Amino acid sequence: MPVELFRKTAIRDVCKNAERWQSKCYAAQKEQNRNYSTLSGLPVKPLYTPADLEHLNYLQDLGFPGEEPFIRGAHPTMYRGRTWTQRQLAGFGPPEETNKRYKFLLGQGATGINGVFDYPTLRGYDSTDPDARADAGKGGVSIDTIDDMRALFDGIPIDKVSTSLVTCQPICNITVQSMYFANAKARGIPLEALTGTSQNDFLMETAITVAPGVLPPEASFKLSCDGIEYCAKYAPRWNPISFAGYNYRESGCTAVQEVVFTMANAIACAEEMIRRGYNIDSFAPRLSFFFSSHSDFF
Repeated sequence: MPVELFRKTAIRDVCKNAERWQSKCYAAQKEQNRNYSTLSGLPVKPLYTPADLEHLNYLQDLGFPGEEPFIRGAHPTMYRGRTWTQRQLAGFGPPEETNKRYKFLLGQGATGINGVFDYPTLRGYDSTDPDARADAGKGGVSIDTIDDMRALFDGIPIDKVSTSLVTCQPICNITVQSMYFANAKARGIPLEALTGTSQNDFLMETAITVAPGVLPPEASFKLSCDGIEYCAKYAPRWNPISFAGYNYRESGCTAVQEVVFTMANAIACAEEMIRRGYNIDSFAPRLSFFFSSHSDFF
């Protein structure tokens, strides 16, 4: 029997048996009176079979790891070749205390740093600013000057340890990332040796935010792309942006909206970088994504 005919026959048999199961077995037991759907309201059927994938073209729609369309991962070996970076969110009070926490976590087996910053730092304020001083030290570490940055990473080999700067907003990223890079240069570490990620997401500033003091969308988007451009020129191993779909979802988006907003943001950044004269391959491999939508898929 030809393969295609065998496949169609097999699917037809599955469909017949699924209908039998639905009408006799499933219907024979009482179902709870509730709406079965994902958190985003997508309906969930009681049974899925190969018939639900009949439209799927395996190579075009799924493919293999490390090959287009990259549905199964960006690398051929995925986590058999390289595991997740182990890094716990850390940041509180003054930089000296957070430095102790970083060193403790690295000593306990962490393979990277995930630094969070307090509300004034995230909003581009100095800790002593009257509009923000009540929030100093809350939600993360307070970083006002390059001396604070030196204290934060004192004794930490930043040329060997990957650092995630949770600079949610471009107004924060443009200063904190600059201080991180300046600190590396002062320590004699070339920017080419640095690995890590900046969040730097303008939607986080203009739509999600930790108000007050947000920038207008146009200005925030420009700063975000400025950060991407600088890294493309001088810090080629650094991920200059993390499109934070996870945060959109936590703020009330559905799984579909999360993916749409994240990808629209990434496309807009890519188009702007191309408009500035950059080849797509000079920056796109370093665009990072952070999704929560997988928690909505059953």
